[in-house]
Amino acid sequence: MTRGRPPTHSREALLEIGNSLFQLHGYHGTSLSMILEACGVSRGSFYNFFGGKEAYAIEVIEHYQVLEMDCWQEEFSRLEGSHAAKMQIMMRRLIEEFSISNERIGGLLANLSGEMALASDNFRAAIRNAISRVLHAITDDIRICQEEGTVRTDLPANELAQLIWDYWQGAVLRMKTENSRAPLYQAVDMLWQNLLPPQQL
Repeated sequence: MTRGRPPTHSREALLEIGNSLFQLHGYHGTSLSMILEACGVSRGSFYNFFGGKEAYAIEVIEHYQVLEMDCWQEEFSRLEGSHAAKMQIMMRRLIEEFSISNERIGGLLANLSGEMALASDNFRAAIRNAISRVLHAITDDIRICQEEGTVRTDLPANELAQLIWDYWQGAVLRMKTENSRAPLYQAVDMLWQNLLPPQQL
């Protein structure tokens, strides 16, 4: 999946390649030799850039997330309607970008979160920090929705953001098992039709 700004120099190009490899094969399924061959660099040059495979993967996570969040904001700013309506449109667009046949189902962060739960402290910290940034962004969006009256206000925005994230991650796991995007569409419908709207008195 290619999104956001194109590579502008060799280091960024290597990170883009890592993004594709880890999405397609996962961390453990991507050997260092695969990385070197895909990047067209020697082992020495690679270690000069990143110091090793794990450090490379951590930087790929950070690089990928910056591109994703930049692209999300750019696309979001072009939409019209309520903040809640725009969030729903963006979530459905995200689902459409998941390839069922040609790459692992789900985003890089979701895939590595499950695969690397028992990884090193540095790797787990990188994933936690990335998830934290996503949760902060969702919380900000939910606060705007609460102010416009399109999302319930009986629960704090940060708790609703956590609900969205956890619900989404569960749906991603079902999507992988069923090899279908249907669980994510069902999750979006359940969130925005039943769990997030203002409570009826």
